[in-house]
Amino acid sequence: MNKTHTSHIIYQVLAGAAALLLNLLFPDFIHEVRFWVLAIVIIVIGMPHGALDHVIAFKAFRRAKNTRNQLIFYISYLSIMAIYGVLWFLSPLTGLILFLLMTLYHFGQADAERFSLEGFAKHILLYSRGLTIVGLILFGSDPFYSSVVIEEVTGFSFSDQLFGVMEPYIFTLTFALTYPVMFLLVSLLKSPELLRSWFTADALVVSLLFSFGEPIFVFSVYFGCWHAFNHTKTMLNYLNKFGMNVSFKWFYKNTFLYSVLSYAGLIVLYFALQAFGNADLLVALLFILISVLTLPHMFVVEKMYGNFNPE
Repeated sequence: MNKTHTSHIIYQVLAGAAALLLNLLFPDFIHEVRFWVLAIVIIVIGMPHGALDHVIAFKAFRRAKNTRNQLIFYISYLSIMAIYGVLWFLSPLTGLILFLLMTLYHFGQADAERFSLEGFAKHILLYSRGLTIVGLILFGSDPFYSSVVIEEVTGFSFSDQLFGVMEPYIFTLTFALTYPVMFLLVSLLKSPELLRSWFTADALVVSLLFSFGEPIFVFSVYFGCWHAFNHTKTMLNYLNKFGMNVSFKWFYKNTFLYSVLSYAGLIVLYFALQAFGNADLLVALLFILISVLTLPHMFVVEKMYGNFNPE
């Protein structure tokens, strides 16, 4: 069973609270710097945290790191990316739905590993956490903006389809309450001590952040301070189980080349879209790129979680 960790949760809660306060006090400033914040997060930890897959894979799949196995890994990895990229091209709406389901599971999985729970209780927290985050990405503080971004790529406007039937705030409130309510119930039934921990504040801060903050800004804060950081710590702990004695310094050194290649792709995408002057399309294509990178990453991570309990 995993140990409940709180070594970083205090800093995450404080960072989230500070981000929310800044957003409420200086909304115009946050709107101006939101893409810079996203860029910094992607550069500092977003891309690097996914660039450890080639190291994790050989430990998770228990394979020798020889030329043949490396070739198999890279061909398989790139093939998954290519197939998913083709799916986006052929059916953007299907690609989007798959991305949302992936994100729901992947974000929830990374955060749920912090709890000393197993089985059904852990899965309740995993899926409810993921549902709150994905639901509020779509229906948070500015659901009409999210709808515009999605429509740029898929041609589907969920604001036209849904908001005539139900007011946007009902969606926001429903998703905002999903994880806090499930956290309360699971804690009462399985682990009452959680209610006296910083995880209670975490459950509230994440929901409030996505409900009231500028969408791009709050996604950046969550992605960097919560998901990518927690996930990187888990992967480093996993490698340390094999006696590798790795650290964040090692992490950045060993992901540098792969990250630079990813940065180069993002730069090309940015300047290509600048010619069209469409910021919404840029955001949409950025999330498509993230989704294509995430799918093979999830396969590696799933195998890692399958044979290791991060401590």
